[in-house]
Amino acid sequence: MSGGRQGSKHEPTRKELEESLRAMAEAESMLSQIASTFFAGGEPRLEQLTWPDAAPAGGAEARLRVAEQRFRTLIEQIPAVSFMAVLGEGKNEIYVSPHIEAMLGYSQKEWLEDPFLWYARLHPDDRALWNDEFARGCRHGGPFRAECRFIARDGHVVWVHGEARVIKDELDRPMLLQGVAFDITESKRAAEVLLKQAVSAAKEEEELAIAQRVQTSILPRKFVVPGLEISAKMLPASEVGGDYYDVLPVDDGCWIAIGDVSGHGLSAGLVMLMLQSSLLTTVLARPSAMPSEILPLVNLALVHNIRGRLGSKDHVTLSLLRYTPDGRIVFAGAHEEMILLRRRSGEVELIETPGTWLGARKDVGRFFVDSELKLEDGDILVLYTDGVTEAKNDAGAMFDMQRLVETLVAVQHKPTLLIRDNILTAVRNFMSRQLDDITLMVIRYRAP
Repeated sequence: MSGGRQGSKHEPTRKELEESLRAMAEAESMLSQIASTFFAGGEPRLEQLTWPDAAPAGGAEARLRVAEQRFRTLIEQIPAVSFMAVLGEGKNEIYVSPHIEAMLGYSQKEWLEDPFLWYARLHPDDRALWNDEFARGCRHGGPFRAECRFIARDGHVVWVHGEARVIKDELDRPMLLQGVAFDITESKRAAEVLLKQAVSAAKEEEELAIAQRVQTSILPRKFVVPGLEISAKMLPASEVGGDYYDVLPVDDGCWIAIGDVSGHGLSAGLVMLMLQSSLLTTVLARPSAMPSEILPLVNLALVHNIRGRLGSKDHVTLSLLRYTPDGRIVFAGAHEEMILLRRRSGEVELIETPGTWLGARKDVGRFFVDSELKLEDGDILVLYTDGVTEAKNDAGAMFDMQRLVETLVAVQHKPTLLIRDNILTAVRNFMSRQLDDITLMVIRYRAP
């Protein structure tokens, strides 16, 4: 048997649990010594267990009293309930230690006077388990053990770990049950906490794995756009964010998008999937539209899904670019500044992307304004998410725009694939650890 203190908030440490296990082992050893003392040679000497109030004088009786006192002292020092019971219907226990009152609220006297009290306090849902284990122990001569719940006097549930063995008479018949019971309520609670934490961690890991698959599966696998050499890559953080980029070829050039979902995990992955599908559907339906016309339509779909279906407060920052083979790019949307490196002059231009978030509110059309830039042969356009510029080192300093531009300028003559990889390597070497997704897209224009 075993139980806990009502209202206890203490969660046992691993050391405490190990100490409890050691105490159980020591208690079982003590009980073995007790059994060998009072049942020497396999022949029970029950008269020694009756502890009469008055006994005839004499050396035997004196020795008996000394043995009795040693027995009680030994038993009552064990940090558990120890017991001996006669195996017979309706017969009382011979002994139960005083610890029973601390465990279940019933006094030693009450427990010994009522042979059915222990079964009455056994949790109804655990009675079959107890009976099965007890029957097995009797068939095989023990030992048997079980972890069951008992209902204390005040009604709270006590988890009890019971260990017992059968003492037989000279004819090998079961006669006495000798055992020990520990209150394991706190360890059970600790186990429940650990289980809940393990289940929660497993669910979180599964969610992150799903989100990462969603996040990476919707990204384009190759770029085939006349006049453009494109290299792009996303490095997911350990905790999935919501970086997104896309290249959607159409008859007269392509659409280019880069953005970031505000949330994390599976929710961000779902929003990215919604963004990609609604953007693809809209630009294919209206390939000649301007970015400022496409974005409000995509926003309506996102508001409906994010706010209405998911019940989320996430939003999306997005820049949408419409490229044509003559080098003309029309763009709209709110995201990070674009970097344009002019091949002819070697100058770097930082291009703002005016607009507003997507998915936060319905009426946003007035905030989107089309802007335009013209690429010349060899010019390089760099798009990125804030995971690049906001990557931090051990001192808390950010990689920032200056480092990004300096790295780009240093490798500008390389193919876009190597430019991309050089910049990403510089960011990874700079940061102490990755806290956010990192996305980088490098585009070089080749005039026809």
